Amino acid sequence: MGNNISTAPCRFCGQMVQIEADGKLTKPQAEEKATMSCTCPEAVEYQKEKQRKEKALKNVSVLFGEDAAPEKRIGEGIVSILRAAVEEIYSGGLAKVTLNLRGGALKPLFHRIAKAR
Repeated sequence: MGNNISTAPCRFCGQMVQIEADGKLTKPQAEEKATMSCTCPEAVEYQKEKQRKEKALKNVSVLFGEDAAPEKRIGEGIVSILRAAVEEIYSGGLAKVTLNLRGGALKPLFHRIAKAR
């Protein structure tokens, strides 16, 4: 199947953005792709925020989860708590999370980096 080229609106400014995708996208998927390509200030901030969240989730995996060195890995239940905490921080539900692990091993601390203005 070839690439489909279509247009979709940015969810912030409504500007129609040309997008390219493999296959057919749903309306929400097309709007997300358009928003990630738009250059309006709100979309750019959204893009940065989404990248920070994705990096934080990757850091959880690299530091404590399946991508960590075997001696650094912690239980999947705790990794799930950390992932949920990252989601809550970036959705605005939490400001920061501190988790103390038994045995004095690692002390993960996650918080949202304040926006520089």
